[in-house]
Amino acid sequence: MKLAFDLRDFKIPVDRLAPQEVFRTRQKDVLSYRFYSTQSENLVILYHGVGGDSRYLCALASAIAKAGIAQVVTPDFRGHGASLAASDLIAANQLEIDLEELIIHIKMKTSVKKMILSGHSLGGGFALRIAASDIAKQFSKFVAIAPYLPKSFNALTDDLGGWIFMDRDGEGISVNYPEIFKSGEEKTHYSSEFIKAAVVPEDLLFRLREENVPVAVVTGDRDEVVLGHRHQEIFEGIASPVVLEAGLNHLTIVSKPAVLLSLYET
Repeated sequence: MKLAFDLRDFKIPVDRLAPQEVFRTRQKDVLSYRFYSTQSENLVILYHGVGGDSRYLCALASAIAKAGIAQVVTPDFRGHGASLAASDLIAANQLEIDLEELIIHIKMKTSVKKMILSGHSLGGGFALRIAASDIAKQFSKFVAIAPYLPKSFNALTDDLGGWIFMDRDGEGISVNYPEIFKSGEEKTHYSSEFIKAAVVPEDLLFRLREENVPVAVVTGDRDEVVLGHRHQEIFEGIASPVVLEAGLNHLTIVSKPAVLLSLYET
């Protein structure tokens, strides 16, 4: 039986939450992120999904760092975190530019030898977008957690969990958080321009196969938003591993670090 979306099932361990930091891009934008340090020159860049920001990834990010696997950066997409009020009417390559600006900033702050790009939900889709792009070679691996894929991939549930709604244009997205859980810091609408800048290209699988990109995909078998069994079908022979985790839904999968840690080892 599909679970109803319920934020009471998901807790943010605030005692492990890294402080928000900001940096200014060469385009004069101010973007934010959280940094989890450890004694490693490996770096994981871990992107969040729709509605929230980098805070909800703290359980996974802090676990990766605590295990000594890698330093972890959890960026806030523009229009989230410190730039919540910014317009999301952006160019198709803006999020790639923001990622490259973040990398420049982090490499000025700490020593980095290998980088893994990862993300959850829309952030997982963005990680796959980068995996199929010209800048993929900067990363040693890509880890997509419950990645959001365009409708043409037939990998979304019919009602998107009952808390995400497509706009009439079929491109933009609205997020319906229950009032009791709202803090005023959520992003509740995404323009079609923002979604287009984050999602994978239609020829994703061809590009990943042609370039033999190292990709791992993991989804919960009780996910309310994306279809884990479709991810297994879509990425068979392309991603390794492709994991369907028992008992986990769209949000709880990032609150159970033990099932994910091995994917970040190099």
